[in-house]
Amino acid sequence: MGRYALLVGCCYLGDRDELQGCYNDVDAMQGAVIKYQLCQMIKRAMAGDVVLFYFSGHGTHQDFWEGPYCKRLEAIVPSDFNLIYSADFRYMVNNMPQGADFVMIADSCNSGGLIDQSKEQVGPGFRPDVCYRTRSYNYGNIGGGRRAKRMPIESVLRHLRPLSHVDSSDIRTLLRDIYGNQASILFRRHVDPDARVDRGILISGCQSNETAVDDDGKHRRPYGLFTDELCSTLRNLRRPMMSNAELVETIRDNLRNKDQHPCLYCSDRHADAPFLWVR
Repeated sequence: MGRYALLVGCCYLGDRDELQGCYNDVDAMQGAVIKYQLCQMIKRAMAGDVVLFYFSGHGTHQDFWEGPYCKRLEAIVPSDFNLIYSADFRYMVNNMPQGADFVMIADSCNSGGLIDQSKEQVGPGFRPDVCYRTRSYNYGNIGGGRRAKRMPIESVLRHLRPLSHVDSSDIRTLLRDIYGNQASILFRRHVDPDARVDRGILISGCQSNETAVDDDGKHRRPYGLFTDELCSTLRNLRRPMMSNAELVETIRDNLRNKDQHPCLYCSDRHADAPFLWVR
């Protein structure tokens, strides 16, 4: 079995939604999963491999209305603003080689449910696919040297409009025009939602309706609160490794920001399996 990692941090330097700690989060994760021989850097996955994708940066969500019905989809915000939606991660999981597992760790707002159709194992029972018109969220500076890791769709549109040849406020139209076949699978083809044989594991920094926090560090480097607690937990682990469920429950109990609740989404088998299959 090979274990491979791709670690991504986006700080959006120079933007009014700039974050401070995401690059430091990647350094911390590299120390936690590579220095301690949990993972190597990523390669092409093969049967039996475990692939870890870690993201620290802004998250967002969007409501897609079709008549009276609404589907809410979470997304991460890359530095080029070509949003990667929960449907894209479901597509990745469904196309993993037989016997390979995809582990996603997301330190971003609205990160619960980022692998569409995944079963919630640790969390509040909140339904990420339901649209709540009255829900309010924190943006930007939330006080005490902390910033919310959430970028509103309006800010994404502000970045996309100058890049497009189309005068539109519809994000689907803009992303298709700018990125073509590199835009979300959501806008290009039907996505098979079948998750019966689910090889995806999502550890989210917060629930679908919550804010993840980027801290300025005060007396040390800026960092994400969830990533900091995750790395602290991993550093203090002794073999045998915790199960995925035990790891997330431990982080939930110890996280200093009590308004942020990490979650686990995966199959029953993966909930009881050791983190990254390390025994």
